[in-house]
Amino acid sequence: MAQKRVPVLSQKPVSANVIRSTVTSKINAAFVNRRGRLFPQDKTYDESTDLFDDLSRDGRERIKAENQRIGRAVERLVDQKMASGFQVDKGTSEETIRRLRSLHARGARLAGPDTPDSVYELAAALHEEAPWLAQVSTSIMNQGLAHIAAGGVGLRFDPMILVGSPGCGKTHFARLVAEFARTPREIIDVGAGGAGFRVSGMEQGWSTARSGVPVELITETAVANPVIIVDEICKVGGTISSASVAATSLTTSLLQVLERSSAGHFVCPFLRTRFDLSHVNWILTANYEHQIPEPLLDRCQVFRVDASRPEHLVAFFKRAAGGDAEPEELERVGVFIEEMCDAGRPPSLRQIGRLAKSLRAPRRDMLM
Repeated sequence: MAQKRVPVLSQKPVSANVIRSTVTSKINAAFVNRRGRLFPQDKTYDESTDLFDDLSRDGRERIKAENQRIGRAVERLVDQKMASGFQVDKGTSEETIRRLRSLHARGARLAGPDTPDSVYELAAALHEEAPWLAQVSTSIMNQGLAHIAAGGVGLRFDPMILVGSPGCGKTHFARLVAEFARTPREIIDVGAGGAGFRVSGMEQGWSTARSGVPVELITETAVANPVIIVDEICKVGGTISSASVAATSLTTSLLQVLERSSAGHFVCPFLRTRFDLSHVNWILTANYEHQIPEPLLDRCQVFRVDASRPEHLVAFFKRAAGGDAEPEELERVGVFIEEMCDAGRPPSLRQIGRLAKSLRAPRRDMLM
């Protein structure tokens, strides 16, 4: 698996306790201590002579001019130091500051496949677990092979939307992508509210101010290409209007990060500095395509998910049940699934998962 590192944080974090006057004072003291070397004098002094003992008018003018030169040099250096860093919020923990400094100094690693063989292994594992999503795993494989052929490493694919009925395995598949690629992942549930702020973050000054999920995940894991899952994006609604603050917030926030060109210059409103989010992989899920905002459809690959084939559902049940299902039970479940599919009402993966769990529970009770 890949270990290459890439820069993600352009500025060095500075503790909120470090103010300009403190920096100026320290730098000025250092300049004064090194006055002789930094500003050599025209006049030659013997070892017993101190520059400050020369109280003549010329001596005082010389000292004044040198102090002015030192002052200007100090200001320039302070400007450079303050401009090259950003001040973190006073409530930010020391551990977070340490991680941010490490990100600035070392960058974040790229996790996931780093050879064509590892790309094939990832695609094969995904196909085995979710054969009804073969089109998606094939797309991830093709993009991964192209990425490595171009000299890249790590998991990388274009933003995608998985559209399908509830319980067809969309979120389950998204989790598997991160799990098999060994990348961090996080789920943003649109139905929970405040999803827009969870994507972009909230600026300082609010009681709930914090960075968004992508920035926090990269900071915590030092991985530049995690998988972010936005669940049930269809709950945003199909239009962007001022009447729907939540929809506008989430859609606008996603538009900043779904395109790699803009994601590479993302400014975190909480930290007030630029983060490179161009390596993040996005998987959005939806139950109904017509409720997804057009700007999101335009920026994502859209895959229709159908898990209604009996052989796929039976295979999922076998994996969920593990070694707890007897051959007779598997046969009965297979017949049940086929009958439901023939009737046009295939059971969802959630229902099959609960059925497998019910078979395991009595066996655990017998062992206790």
